[in-house]
Amino acid sequence: MTMAVHRQRRARRAARPPARFQAGGRRSILEVSMSRAIRPELWLVAVAAVGMLLVEVWQSSRMTELGLSLDKSRSALQHARARMDCAHARLERQTTRAELVPLAAELGLAPADAQQVVQLPSAYLADAADAPAEGKPPAALAWAERATRALVPDAMARARDRN
Repeated sequence: MTMAVHRQRRARRAARPPARFQAGGRRSILEVSMSRAIRPELWLVAVAAVGMLLVEVWQSSRMTELGLSLDKSRSALQHARARMDCAHARLERQTTRAELVPLAAELGLAPADAQQVVQLPSAYLADAADAPAEGKPPAALAWAERATRALVPDAMARARDRN
């Protein structure tokens, strides 16, 4: 076969319509274009899905922003409370009892009767000489306490079996 014959056959095949448009299965060009085109319902579904995703992203970023501002507020509150506690401690160290007596009377904190004031003798105060030194053995009371703990252990909570 010559080249000319091959060219003629190719030209005839190209001129023939595809098998789906031949007799019996013929469709109009309008039907073909409608089947290939994206329908408006699909566009509407796609736009709604994209809109929902954008709303989800916006809500997520808004929640993150609010969380960060809440954390900043909490840390600022903690710093302010720490500064306030420090200032209160400094103020308490600087004020003397003589300065506080008139203020206590104004606030109604002073005792109503002088008989309510109790003066404790110095014998009731703990003396540094009575405290056990590290090298000394503990007193008899301490030995007794250790012995009772060894004999009668502290009550502990136990898990109950519910089987």
